[in-house]
Amino acid sequence: MPVIVWLAVIAYESLRLSSAVTGTYLLDVLRWLHLKLSAAGFAEFHHVLRKLGHVTGYGILSLLAFRAWFHTLSDGEGKGLRIRCAALALMTTLLTAVLDEWHQSFDLARTSSFRDVGFDMAGGIGFLLAALFVFRLWRTRAVEEFEAVPV
Repeated sequence: MPVIVWLAVIAYESLRLSSAVTGTYLLDVLRWLHLKLSAAGFAEFHHVLRKLGHVTGYGILSLLAFRAWFHTLSDGEGKGLRIRCAALALMTTLLTAVLDEWHQSFDLARTSSFRDVGFDMAGGIGFLLAALFVFRLWRTRAVEEFEAVPV
């Protein structure tokens, strides 16, 4: 269910939040904060925030997809389960990113760019690697604490 909800969030953003819309929101926030940027500075800041949005949004999708695949396939607890689930999560992320950019190619208010697919996948890979690293640290620490308990 969390994956479906997050896919709906991505679809909403794809349908409703063009660069012009987010630029207007960002400009309103900057005015409210009494911050001034040159036109070029604003354009660069807006661009960076949008790309960070790609990285973050698809990173979250990748984590949610990993969790869903892990709980779906964990019955057998076979070797390499986390690697298989990570690969499936990244395939889910890639498919979503490609379909989103394909959809945007039909919308006159949007631009479609396979560079954005790269940002999406960078987020998916980065978030997954960070999560797997943290999970390994947590698991190693739990085993060390268990072994340190006197019998």
